[in-house]
Amino acid sequence: MRLQDEETPSVVGEYRIERRIGAGGMGVVYLAVSPSGRQVALKVIRWEFAHDIDYLARFRHEIEAARQVSGAFTASVVGADADAEPPWMATQYFDSPTLSERVRESGVLEEDAVWRLGRGLAEALRDIHRAGLVHRDLKPSNVLLTEDGPRVIDFGIARVLRAEPLTRTGKILGTVSFMAPEQVSTPREVGTAADVFALGGVLTYAATGQGPFDGDTGAPPIAVAMKIVQDDPDLAEVPSALRSVIEKCLRKDPSSRPSPTELLALLNEKEVDCAERPKETTAPEGIANGPRPRPRARIYLAAVAAIGVAVAVSMAQVGTAGGDRDDAEGSASPSAKASSTRAASVDEPVAALRPKGWALWEKKPTTSTEHLAHDIPACAGSGDVLVCTEAGVVAERIDVASGRVRWSKRHTDESSQPGLVVGFVGDTVLVQDVDEEQLVGFDVNTGDRLWSAQASGPPTFTLQKSTVTTTHHHVDGVRIDRRDARTGKLIGSRTFPAGEYYDLFDGGDNVLHLLRYGEEGFITSVAVLHAATLQTTKVLATFDEDPGTPVAADGDTLSLLLDGKSVTRITNADGNVERLPLRDAFVGTARVQGDMLYLSRTDGMLAAYDLRTGLRKWTMETTGESPARPVFSDGRLYSLVGDGRIICVDAATGKTVWRSAARRDPNLSVADLTRRRTEPVVLDGRVYAGSTTGSIFAIAPPTA
Repeated sequence: MRLQDEETPSVVGEYRIERRIGAGGMGVVYLAVSPSGRQVALKVIRWEFAHDIDYLARFRHEIEAARQVSGAFTASVVGADADAEPPWMATQYFDSPTLSERVRESGVLEEDAVWRLGRGLAEALRDIHRAGLVHRDLKPSNVLLTEDGPRVIDFGIARVLRAEPLTRTGKILGTVSFMAPEQVSTPREVGTAADVFALGGVLTYAATGQGPFDGDTGAPPIAVAMKIVQDDPDLAEVPSALRSVIEKCLRKDPSSRPSPTELLALLNEKEVDCAERPKETTAPEGIANGPRPRPRARIYLAAVAAIGVAVAVSMAQVGTAGGDRDDAEGSASPSAKASSTRAASVDEPVAALRPKGWALWEKKPTTSTEHLAHDIPACAGSGDVLVCTEAGVVAERIDVASGRVRWSKRHTDESSQPGLVVGFVGDTVLVQDVDEEQLVGFDVNTGDRLWSAQASGPPTFTLQKSTVTTTHHHVDGVRIDRRDARTGKLIGSRTFPAGEYYDLFDGGDNVLHLLRYGEEGFITSVAVLHAATLQTTKVLATFDEDPGTPVAADGDTLSLLLDGKSVTRITNADGNVERLPLRDAFVGTARVQGDMLYLSRTDGMLAAYDLRTGLRKWTMETTGESPARPVFSDGRLYSLVGDGRIICVDAATGKTVWRSAARRDPNLSVADLTRRRTEPVVLDGRVYAGSTTGSIFAIAPPTA
């Protein structure tokens, strides 16, 4: 299919086109509808570039970059075909304005709103950089102001760190007004600091309506570029406190700019200051629904999303200073090839309309400090025992029938973070105390503190029979400690030299797998450890390319998942390695039960795959965004989504069995909700979970 710019196709792939919503130098973006009826943003490469090797390579890179940063607040890639006629990519659609549109239509942002925007964007950059990418084109038209907070879009020219950039000689990448000096002078050496420089420019624009180097209206791009390299930024109209932060971002020397993490600390100082100020009444769309000011400096998870139009232009070709393209605004939906399953289900009525048989009880937060409501309780259970952690509480046992607290161990500091229930060994429950960096053992019946041990981190834990093994960073390197779970007595210990990174995975049947990570960041070898001595008995397999992350082991086989691509299976007996491609898979959190792999994506898509063949069994839309990893119990999957709803799905068919009502603090954005994603607990058909209100609740839905 060959399309001219002015033509609008009726169908691309399996998506029905509704209307054009944006365009750029490389492609056109349409509002389209998936086979299941969900709206998506569909980017289609212009016909004149459809067979250009360089542009197609860039488009494939854009797809891959978008998938890498897919997370709780991303415009997830849900379908793409770079070899189609024409090439296309579908992502989640957001009917929200960009920052540039918001400023043009309603004026500049209030100062407090700019601070909150900065915190969201700083964390977005942190997550982008952790994924090994540099965005390189952060600007107002690439920031969506959704009701859940800011989302960074357009990864068309993002670059993988340490990779050779896709830049032709004599060309630069980005938009001049928000470029860093190094993008102008040495574009092939651009690193993460360039994104921080651009963020400073974006915040200046949000506060003043123009970039820090725009100068006179209509100034040619070359003039703006020279100002960026030689002149100081114009921050005269920026509020003084905000100016001090932006100045650090706009330093000429990349090495002197703060990292996104350091920038978050600077921006959160304002959040502390705001705690005692009256709540502002004016804020931009997508920012007004953000988190309330809190005494303690807590950051909310921001967004990293991916869709947009690539820009690769010479200095003479760059658009007007501060100008915005008709860019696409995010998108994503189920894969076009997915067989979406939707069936009639039982839904819990809300509030006072709930009949008996749904809501059993709700336990209010133990502490009343306002900001603690932002810390979602986490629970774990075994038999008829339910143990939870919440803000200000190390651990507490809750009666499963009544919600009454049987015992509780509080922190001396009520603002302490909730911990993590590691698991149960007999009458002992093990809890990670995050604030104190300790692993603590409690008697489940009395709540008596049995023992504690330092677990600097972030640690990982492996429970086997009567022992717990902790893997954590130590001053001398990576350290593995194996302890008696009841007494805390150290049974064995092993330390690996600094500069090497290892982790453990439970291999089943008292087998421990030692995972060695190379400089590339992926597993390079899998070995077997002797449980008592922690010494290596044999190396099962070595890898020159990424095999994925371990997701399951049954004593005979270790399975590793490479996101959206394949499953690698290693046989313990002979070290045989088998790699199975996953058909039409997406990136998401994984749960394995038996021979089935269940994937849950941030937009609510759920899919089941056969671990033995890699074939997909079913996919379905849960209609709930930002889910935690699904929990399996008695043939059903339970998914706790961002707004506090629990969705129960038949694991064999993918059909929805029931949905509970939403339970969330209305003052929080989804960005805040998913900062701590906790899994529900299922005990004897009843479901227990923590909500963003700080409460812990129990429901017993009707049998369906």
